[in-house]
Amino acid sequence: MISNLSDFLVVIVVFILLMAGDKNAGNTAKSIGRFLGEIRKRQNEFKTELMRELNSVEDTNNTPLTGASFKYVKVANQERIKELEAQIKRLQEELERLKASDGKN
Repeated sequence: MISNLSDFLVVIVVFILLMAGDKNAGNTAKSIGRFLGEIRKRQNEFKTELMRELNSVEDTNNTPLTGASFKYVKVANQERIKELEAQIKRLQEELERLKASDGKN
């Protein structure tokens, strides 16, 4: 029967042509043709935009860290490590304090 969008559009065009009669058939067909062309154009633009965005995401995920960007990540990681070590030290001191006070605050 009607398996895809093109078949459905053909049925719609035939229906409109039958309903419009002879006087507007040419203009109606032109309008439908322009509309279908615009839909295809927008569809292709959307596909192109989507593919470009997907490719840019893949490129950023696959880009190796080199030069300044690698140094920045290394420095940021070192700072985070120092923060975590300081937090561990504070927690250990708190644990020792609690042990010394026999669990009483």
